[in-house]
Amino acid sequence: MVEHFEEFCDIAERHGIKLIVSLLTGQMTFRTLIPPALANRDHFSDPYSLMWQGRYVECLVNRLKGKKAIAAWESGNESRILAKCPTSSTAEFWQRYIHQAIRQADPSRPVIGVDGLCISREQPWPSSVNAKLSDYVTVHPYAFWDSQYNDDFNSVRSLTYAAAINAALEQIGGRPSFIEEHGSRRQEQTSQGNLARYMRAMLWNSWAADAKAMLWWCAYDQTGLTIPPYDWRQPCVELGIFRRDRTPYPAVTSVRNFVAFQRRLPFEGLPKAKPDAVVLTVDSEVVHSSYVLARQAGIFPQFANPEEKLPDANCYFVPSATGRAFFTIRRWEELKAKVRAGATLYLSWDDTFLDSLEEVAGIEVAFREKSRGVDHCDFGAFKVDIGYGVKRRFNALSAETLARNQSGEGVFFRNRYGKGTVYTLIHNVEKSFYASAGKYASDACRIWATVCPVKRLVTTDEKDVFVSEHPFDADRCAVVVVNNADRDFVGRPAIAAGWKVASALTDDASAAKWEDGLLTLVGNAGILLELVHN
Repeated sequence: MVEHFEEFCDIAERHGIKLIVSLLTGQMTFRTLIPPALANRDHFSDPYSLMWQGRYVECLVNRLKGKKAIAAWESGNESRILAKCPTSSTAEFWQRYIHQAIRQADPSRPVIGVDGLCISREQPWPSSVNAKLSDYVTVHPYAFWDSQYNDDFNSVRSLTYAAAINAALEQIGGRPSFIEEHGSRRQEQTSQGNLARYMRAMLWNSWAADAKAMLWWCAYDQTGLTIPPYDWRQPCVELGIFRRDRTPYPAVTSVRNFVAFQRRLPFEGLPKAKPDAVVLTVDSEVVHSSYVLARQAGIFPQFANPEEKLPDANCYFVPSATGRAFFTIRRWEELKAKVRAGATLYLSWDDTFLDSLEEVAGIEVAFREKSRGVDHCDFGAFKVDIGYGVKRRFNALSAETLARNQSGEGVFFRNRYGKGTVYTLIHNVEKSFYASAGKYASDACRIWATVCPVKRLVTTDEKDVFVSEHPFDADRCAVVVVNNADRDFVGRPAIAAGWKVASALTDDASAAKWEDGLLTLVGNAGILLELVHN
């Protein structure tokens, strides 16, 4: 079998294909395929299993490291679920052991860590530890397992999932991250035409959010195969963007167009977008929900772990602040000090019990009852209906009431704290919206925009048309514009005074166009505008 793989490496080299070799791949679509000699053992802690894992890694890496097609080593495909991992210390021990074995055999190539976003250190496989032990980290963001599947496949929720989770992993872990697996169960999610449109927008969104690469799972449909794991009951075998006979589906055109667009760029690499605010959470669903609301509000977010030292920023969002929102006393005091010094803080309430909130937020809880209902919240310039499972009423102490519900009760408050400002929303909209369908069509993003107003070089006034700025220097900036709606956008965006559009590039001229100040983007299309200072 090793000889077969060596031949495969030679074929890949002849065709200019680079390989990531996942060494300990026991996870095979909902089941583990473990050698019989190691069956029924704990592969993260059993000494006999660990011994053979180490020998296997050492043997394979030494045997294959001369193959030029191999770009990187990886511990394994989704190796974090080789067995049930009880603690983060068990996970760290196993990852250190395997990565050291790889590096000892071949110190010349990068080692890729386990997949996934896990922010809290209290859970196994925390991203900060994974990143520390790895050269690159990855995500496998399939939008059909949990709440990210609640809206239409070509909606803003689905189109931003990969970009949001990958960006958060890189920002929190501090290592370059890429989308190592991404795919769709077409038969239950979308048509071939819609998948092609999805692919287009997803690539634009991921590129704007600094994803280093995207690998689709998988290239070819795997129908007709009668070997494990393809003939098991669970696997989905129609995940390819090519048919079983190797002919392309429409999504292939989207990929080819985007690759061709990248090759035509007059620069090497898109500069990172400058963040406008820091979002503090450990909940991956809240990460994605916050990303959607922030981008709809014109805010480019940076994610950080509230358990660790806080980055400096002018504005901090603590969405769905459950309990102590994972702050230690030290971190909460650190955040309060930043606000007293002039920063802005946003909290959305979720039975929050951080100390000094009466002083910080300027409000107190007057009433709490577990009951379901809807608050029709009036923010003056806009209205938002927010469902709840716990009804609360607050007394304003030093805070100003900015919005009220249908009963006249305050739901959104602003308080002066030192030199800074604290906004409090009494509903955990980021978490509750994510659990339901259609919520991102509301004006909830305008709550975020109230907290952190941002002036962009290009403004469309369409919340699902995302704009991100990527400055080369003070007088030249790349602006990525992506239509995350399934309807066409045609309009004349406002261009900031003193700036002009010098050029426009896109992957599909039939879907995106800039002409004499008129921007046309069909549903799920993107364009790159180069702005220069007059």
